[in-house]
Amino acid sequence: MAAALGPMPAAASGELQPAWIHRLDELHLLTPLRILLILLIAFVLTVVIRHLVKRFMQRKVVIPGADPVRTAARSRALTNVLGSALLGIIWAAAVISIISELGINIGAFVATATIVGGALAFGAQTLVRDIIAGFFVLAEDQYGVGDSVDLGLASGAVERISLRSVRLRDPEGKIWYVPHGGVARVGNLSQVTSVQLDVHVTRASKVADLRRETTELGERLVDRVGDVLTGPPVVVGLVDLSDDRLVYRMTAPIRAGRQDEVRRAWRSLLLEAFESGALMAPDTPETVMRIDPGAVGVAPRSVTEPQ
Repeated sequence: MAAALGPMPAAASGELQPAWIHRLDELHLLTPLRILLILLIAFVLTVVIRHLVKRFMQRKVVIPGADPVRTAARSRALTNVLGSALLGIIWAAAVISIISELGINIGAFVATATIVGGALAFGAQTLVRDIIAGFFVLAEDQYGVGDSVDLGLASGAVERISLRSVRLRDPEGKIWYVPHGGVARVGNLSQVTSVQLDVHVTRASKVADLRRETTELGERLVDRVGDVLTGPPVVVGLVDLSDDRLVYRMTAPIRAGRQDEVRRAWRSLLLEAFESGALMAPDTPETVMRIDPGAVGVAPRSVTEPQ
């Protein structure tokens, strides 16, 4: 702006400038008019940038099937962040241009701002990292308010999310504040759309009987929590075999984030099946610990024996 609107050199002022510009200069109105023009350009750019950023974010953050309230909140937050950054650049350039029009040497200001900015950037590396990570968390909709998440450092329900950190409440009621820059992985439990349902039974069980009983349990599960399921449960089959048990698995498609309800109903059905004798629980022999003191200076050796 300063280069385009700055005063022309004295050698060039004369024949190249129109008479009305000379007249404004004589009346000392040229500089105020240039400052007014700079402010007008900055204001127009502000309006245009806000409109363009808003339209851009409204198109980019829309996810098919997503909650419209959550989408609107994300769009508003990202619009404010991106718009503020661009407007800060525009008005910083306008202020520098105005200072130049007033005849003040801006070299000292630029040098000072460079030194101060470098010092702040060096000392606030973690803060900048958190803010940049938070921007992508919101842009990619990794998690939002109300989601149940596992961030590695902490897990729980998201109560508040800002550009720098997220506040979680774990099942015990404790509040955790986790900076976005410290999160290496995100597990969003509220976006789970399928749940695994395992049946652990004794090794003596027959696979054919186990399949029949599991299928019946799946049908009873539909009767209990059919409003949570988005389709019928599917029997996967035998997935694990050990000395004392068989593990038979079934999967069920569910509404996002409703896996806990399905698991509670499944455990209740399993308990009824064990109590009725339809299924046999795996053998778990009790054990005792016998300590062999050994020789002096030798670490004790533990031996596990069935009673």
